[in-house]
Amino acid sequence: MADPDVLGKADALLQRHRAARAAKSPEPPADFPVLTEVVQGAPAAAPLSEAELVQIERDLRLELLGLLGPEFERLVEAKVHERLGAKVDDVLTLTRKVLEAEVRAAVREAVAQVIADEVARLQRGGEAG
Repeated sequence: MADPDVLGKADALLQRHRAARAAKSPEPPADFPVLTEVVQGAPAAAPLSEAELVQIERDLRLELLGLLGPEFERLVEAKVHERLGAKVDDVLTLTRKVLEAEVRAAVREAVAQVIADEVARLQRGGEAG
């Protein structure tokens, strides 16, 4: 069996704990209902008419749009910015490739023209001499 001294010590420890806990817990306010009191609730409201329900629904929608609108705009802007950035990169890459091809073609044509002009000049110079 358990030692009576150990049980006494445990009981003393529990008593100290209960006393400390009781000192820490504040008293409930004077108007705090207890289980022995009967608290009367508010009387039940009359059911709402269809027009009142429609108005409440409209008000809720407007309030939700007001609350969610900025967040929705931010999300749409982020998606558009993300997609727009990718499209701009694609367009710039394609434009760079087209411009490089056009510049190469223009340089080839210019070099070919210069060579043709120089050949023609040399041929005229050889015939004259």
